[in-house]
Amino acid sequence: MEFDSFIVPLEELTPGQFRLLEVDNRTVVPVHSYIRFAVSSGDVLHSWSIPPFGLKVDATPSRLNFVFSQTNQTGLFYGQCSEICGANHSFMPICLEVVSPTMFGS
Repeated sequence: MEFDSFIVPLEELTPGQFRLLEVDNRTVVPVHSYIRFAVSSGDVLHSWSIPPFGLKVDATPSRLNFVFSQTNQTGLFYGQCSEICGANHSFMPICLEVVSPTMFGS
């Protein structure tokens, strides 16, 4: 699966959402599952990082890197690019939404 995810502009945030961390298209995975993330880049070196999961993997142009994780609880988990990759580096948030298997299937 491949998709684009962009930061939610300040004027579109709703109460409870985090500025500079909320995205328009969250990565959704089921709880109690082993997940393999395949990470690459189309432009420069990035570092895909979700600290609450202990995940950090480099996204390198022309390379495919993998990282594995097990999800043990539901909720929203935020991360960011943690590499100084260019002018828009601070605007590259990641939002991982872990949901129950019934919600994931619907």
